[in-house]
Amino acid sequence: MLISVDMMSAVRPDAALATRLERLTGEAASCCVPEYQDLAKEVVASGRFPEVLRRLRALADEHRLLAVALLKRRKELCACEIQAATGLSHATVSHHMTVLVDAGFVRSRRHGKWMYYRLAERPEVRVP
Repeated sequence: MLISVDMMSAVRPDAALATRLERLTGEAASCCVPEYQDLAKEVVASGRFPEVLRRLRALADEHRLLAVALLKRRKELCACEIQAATGLSHATVSHHMTVLVDAGFVRSRRHGKWMYYRLAERPEVRVP
């Protein structure tokens, strides 16, 4: 997955921001804006940023967050139990759970035709 973050392309900030930055730093905003932009580009380019962003986006959907909350309350749930709780179709539950598994928040296991899900033991997300 390619992640593109649109950084401020213009070095000149708007007037209100320039005033605040000048008051804060005591320097012209045109001096410090490139520094902040470079810092932001460095963070985005770090190896961990895309992974953390992907994982946090996995939780940014209300149905996926609900599924995680349900799994927190039950040790393990079958896909059909998650479907019953959320009112989503089987295909949609499968998609959401795949996103959560890929992000490392949930573990899955197949038992015959049944797919079971549980929370990962250490689903931590660290800021890059």
